[in-house]
Amino acid sequence: MITTLALAAGSLLWSSAPAQAAAPSGQATVEAGSTAARPKAYVRVLYPTRMRRGGSATFSYKATRLRRIEADGVVLAAFLPKNTVSKVRFLAKPPHSKCGYYASRAYCVVKLKGANTISMRLQISVKYKYAGKYYINHYARAIGFESGLSTRDYVRQISREDLIAKSKTIISLR
Repeated sequence: MITTLALAAGSLLWSSAPAQAAAPSGQATVEAGSTAARPKAYVRVLYPTRMRRGGSATFSYKATRLRRIEADGVVLAAFLPKNTVSKVRFLAKPPHSKCGYYASRAYCVVKLKGANTISMRLQISVKYKYAGKYYINHYARAIGFESGLSTRDYVRQISREDLIAKSKTIISLR
């Protein structure tokens, strides 16, 4: 059973202006902004709603309309609850990207190089002792590459304004 949460990422993600808080509704697609200020890019996150204790969950990201943004690259990240993950595995990485996991964050820093669409899939194995509601915050941020900065420096630049989705997966005891 997979739930889809798609948020428009135009004025919310890709501009330097302060972001508007967009709350997900019962619809599959939520757009930020009005019709006059059309969003520039979209990011879609697919995630499971249920999983077994000690199992793994697969999260899929798809960013489209990237040619409309004025940036060198994009950072896609998932902030995971601390001390709950036993393994993070990237099943599909975007081209020209560096992906990794540190400090409870699974991330990919992607150089766009004219790409209009990118996608990423990661599998998270949760420790057996953990059960209940599992919340993950998903972020996307447009970046400009500068000399002297590492991949982790770009991940550290992510702020609350870059939040695109919150997923809730229920981990059952059986």
